Amino acid sequence: MPLDLQLHRVQSLLRHLNNPHYKPKFIHVAGTNGKGSVCSYISHILTAAGIKNGRFNSPHLITPRDSIQINNLSVSRTVYEKFKVMIQDIDKKYNVGCTEFELLTCTAFQIFAECNVDIAIMEVGVGGRLDATNVIPAEKTMVVGITKIALDHQGLLGNNLREIASQKLGIFKKDVPAVIDGTNDKSVLEEAEKEAKHVGCNLYVTKKEDCWVKPKLLGNYQYDNLAVALKMISLVEDYSIGSELVKTGVEKTIWPGRLQTYKLEHAKVDINDDGFTPVLLDGAHNTSAANELGKYLGSIRGNSGFVYVIAITKGKDLTSLFQSIINENDIVIFTQFAENIEGMPWIEPFLASELRDELTNQAIPLTDIKVINNVKDALKTAIQISQKENKKIVVCGSLYLVADVFRL
Repeated sequence: MPLDLQLHRVQSLLRHLNNPHYKPKFIHVAGTNGKGSVCSYISHILTAAGIKNGRFNSPHLITPRDSIQINNLSVSRTVYEKFKVMIQDIDKKYNVGCTEFELLTCTAFQIFAECNVDIAIMEVGVGGRLDATNVIPAEKTMVVGITKIALDHQGLLGNNLREIASQKLGIFKKDVPAVIDGTNDKSVLEEAEKEAKHVGCNLYVTKKEDCWVKPKLLGNYQYDNLAVALKMISLVEDYSIGSELVKTGVEKTIWPGRLQTYKLEHAKVDINDDGFTPVLLDGAHNTSAANELGKYLGSIRGNSGFVYVIAITKGKDLTSLFQSIINENDIVIFTQFAENIEGMPWIEPFLASELRDELTNQAIPLTDIKVINNVKDALKTAIQISQKENKKIVVCGSLYLVADVFRL
């Protein structure tokens, strides 16, 4: 099912809901990589400062309601189901025809309004200009942020960085301060300056040195993400958040499935003991993210190599992922995440055998490549290899695979 990016359906449905998106104030974040981390930093800082906030992230990790949080806690199943059903009924009653993501976005707007959040932090789903979140009125928007922009969703958003950037920069609004990660490609920064001038807003370009507090999250790129978050927080008017509260928020920040060390209990993969094995989880869902994962793994690799458990969504660039992370002394287990992702029927994995065939065609002299379709069995095999050969386990390639690990 192709994505249909339009705004008129969301605008129509929100009118039938009496425009809940006019109630709170908003912080809006777009980008290819890092936008979820930036949203998490901001929400944890706001929570530390006692400011009631909502956060909308996508895709969800385990269930769609994970996408909607208040003060960093997912809304209850009861609250989520109540408003989900209400909004679906209104969509059907007026024959609006919203997509699954548009319905979820409107559910977030309604919940944030009903729960009286002071500030709602909205992460763009795809692109920005035509994304369902981009119905937020300028007068209710406090600041917008742009994280690292890279090649992803080509064809849908554009075929080069300038075209993709143009879509993501579409969240800029007149008289609303905009912040952009200064490590972006020169062409992206040029497009940002052009867009800011066109819409009439002040543009702030960050640099790593702006990050005056150490990020809690792993990976050197988190300094870039945190620099964006800190600048955005400094531009939030009507609230004075002291440096100690900012530090507290940063220290409490978590962002599951991104360079996360997870204690995988052996019993969950049918190994009959009460032990666990640490595994590194990372989505690494596009070229830029795979490069960052490769840099981090290079810093901890040692001589033993890794055991990889990999699944990848169809349409992704396999070559960049493989070449960024895999070395000749590694062992690779290809698997497949569960299909029929709730709320995202268009998502489907490569077959594990297809991934093996692609890697075999590349010039990486691996001697051990396995195909194990079932995720639990793949993880069990990885643990057994890790124990025998003293190799660290890395689970990567898709957040949908990471979600399957959490579901065990």
